[in-house]
Amino acid sequence: MTVKEEFFRKLRRLNQYKNMPLEEFNPVAERKFAEQELKNSFIGFKADEIERALSIYYKYMDEGSLESLAEKSSLISLVYMEILKERMQQFIAKEDADKNGAIPLNMAEKVIELDSQIMEQKEKLGLLKDRDNASFLTTWEDLKKKALKYYSEHAGETYVRCPECNKLFRLLMNVDNLETAKAPFFKGTTLYNTKLLKLYEEKRLSLDEMAEIFGVHKKYIIFIYENIYLKEQNKGA
Repeated sequence: MTVKEEFFRKLRRLNQYKNMPLEEFNPVAERKFAEQELKNSFIGFKADEIERALSIYYKYMDEGSLESLAEKSSLISLVYMEILKERMQQFIAKEDADKNGAIPLNMAEKVIELDSQIMEQKEKLGLLKDRDNASFLTTWEDLKKKALKYYSEHAGETYVRCPECNKLFRLLMNVDNLETAKAPFFKGTTLYNTKLLKLYEEKRLSLDEMAEIFGVHKKYIIFIYENIYLKEQNKGA
């Protein structure tokens, strides 16, 4: 007797399924067997983590078009990494609270590395199309579009018509007497601010507040925090 047949036999013994017609019982048994197999894929996790893993798995299945066994197997690996990442982040948060900001750098590096693997796996499975899962590059492209839109809408504001000849000419700002100053909200060409990210790290600003201040998607804040800010902190440690 196969594992599946044994599972069906035990399920059929339960009172709520004993008298159920086979055409109704079989689909229920198939679904429960698939769910049990899925739970077995997340062995080593706590009960609440397994429930969380199942929730994420079904969410991705609803959003994507994953049909092949290879895709479903890759999705299980992706969900496994996401739960593992959440566990590591909870550990870091606890260490931060218990040891007055003493974040274990080796654990932080592993989270960053794991996050990179997660993004790669999502891209392979085509799961970055959803807005809530927009990658940094998508967010960056959105910012560029906004900048170009602003330029197209305001490009004519520096042109005026001469009252004498009625011809158009452009007003140029004289920059000879202007002094240069650092741009606190940029790192190179990247929208960034170290002091605000430090406040975010210290939990004095929430993710929602950071996104509102920068005027970007929350995924952008997570990206610059994990891939720029934390790396800089680790180098300086």
